[in-house]
Amino acid sequence: MRVTELLRKLLSEDPGCLHSVYRVIVNVGSVSLDTTHTPFRTVREVMGGSGTFFSLASSYFTDTGLIGIVGDDYPKEYKKILADRVDLTGLVIEKGKTFRFDSSFGYDLGKRTTNKTELNIFGTWDPVVPDEYRGAEYLYLGNVGPEQQLKVLDQMEGPKMTVADTIEFWIHSQRDKLIDVISRTTGMVLNDEEIRQLCHTWNIITGAKTIMEWGAEFVIVKKGEHGAVLFTQDCIFPTTGYPLEKIMDPTGAGDAFAGGFIGHLVRKGRNDLKTMKEAIVYGNVMGSFAVEKFGVERFLSLTMDEIEGRYRTYKEMVTF
Repeated sequence: MRVTELLRKLLSEDPGCLHSVYRVIVNVGSVSLDTTHTPFRTVREVMGGSGTFFSLASSYFTDTGLIGIVGDDYPKEYKKILADRVDLTGLVIEKGKTFRFDSSFGYDLGKRTTNKTELNIFGTWDPVVPDEYRGAEYLYLGNVGPEQQLKVLDQMEGPKMTVADTIEFWIHSQRDKLIDVISRTTGMVLNDEEIRQLCHTWNIITGAKTIMEWGAEFVIVKKGEHGAVLFTQDCIFPTTGYPLEKIMDPTGAGDAFAGGFIGHLVRKGRNDLKTMKEAIVYGNVMGSFAVEKFGVERFLSLTMDEIEGRYRTYKEMVTF
């Protein structure tokens, strides 16, 4: 059943049940057309964007609603792929061109070079949260500007958990507003370079402590192929990336990680330390699937059995 259909059904049966009965992830993020160059292959204008990768990954664990914007040039087949897996009540289609991102990787697939960024209608987007989404318990603020993240927060009715992401551009251009976002979130997800830039430190432990002083309850530092580290006030939990022989395209791995992480928390209905540790591993697993093919291609054939199988293998590898 679609997100909005279930929400409306619950509200019609019991208007007061929304917050306590139904858990759903609302995700605000970019929906783009990506061109990616690697030594092995170049793909042009494939499905991309933080909202796209997060939504597809989290949809394996729970219902997900996407808030985003595309132009009237966004391919119908791409929209159908999303609509089959994600609720699109919050996706706006406007006359104009969709956000486009062009980047390159060398043989070191951990380093991306940005060739061209065309924000198009995404650059002036003023996100509106549909009424059906405002009572959602879980909110993911993906890679959009801090001003847009704050506007979404102002329209929500007190989510149980809010997790935010950011990138270098927003750290340098809207740092003060980003810190405002952090003060209103439960957790932050960012990579090791971003935490150093944001917190003006070379040490990610010091950086994580700074972010928690600003208001976040936990911080996840992504380290690409080397996994991720969870920081809470009482715990540091380092994890390794899932070992792969074949990596084709790292695009979207971080957002897929976030989708797996929050998706598992929602599926379990709790966020105690044990469940958060499990969720970090699910995040690594979803990120590992994202890089196996170009764009979102791997998620189009992925099954839950494969996800659980890789999770079990991961546990066996790190248990001693």
